[in-house]
Amino acid sequence: MNCKLKLTQQKSKKAFTLIESLISVVIMAIGFLGVYQLVSTSNTLLYESIERQKLSFQAGEIIESLYADQSNIIDYHGKDLSQCNDIKVAQGKDDQLKKLKHWCQKLQGEQGDKRTQDKRLIRAIKAKDGDKNVYVVSIELSGKNDKKTVFMKRVFNAE
Repeated sequence: MNCKLKLTQQKSKKAFTLIESLISVVIMAIGFLGVYQLVSTSNTLLYESIERQKLSFQAGEIIESLYADQSNIIDYHGKDLSQCNDIKVAQGKDDQLKKLKHWCQKLQGEQGDKRTQDKRLIRAIKAKDGDKNVYVVSIELSGKNDKKTVFMKRVFNAE
């Protein structure tokens, strides 16, 4: 009888161990699923951050170029960098046209073609700040979806 009791206890111990292992596998699978979701979300946020940084760099490059070309800064007002072939400038402003097309092509290369909600605008106005004349330049760029929008504004002293 004692021998039967030991055999029964051994069988129940093996079965209990099998159930424990199945439960631990399920718990580990749930843990791995959580880690996978975390990595996936992290990758998405990193990608969006990189795209926003590219737009910010492009806007900064445009602002710096406009600063270097202050004598023609008002001519950049209202320029839309959406369609590179549709950009028009006044006659004799070939250097300005070359810059605008370069910025447009760079945006298309990094962000793709413009979608309906995307904005790629340059605004430049002359204003008064006290007794000084200033240029207020703003660049608004967005790409791939409206979440990645960069708006940069600078004020330059007018000569």
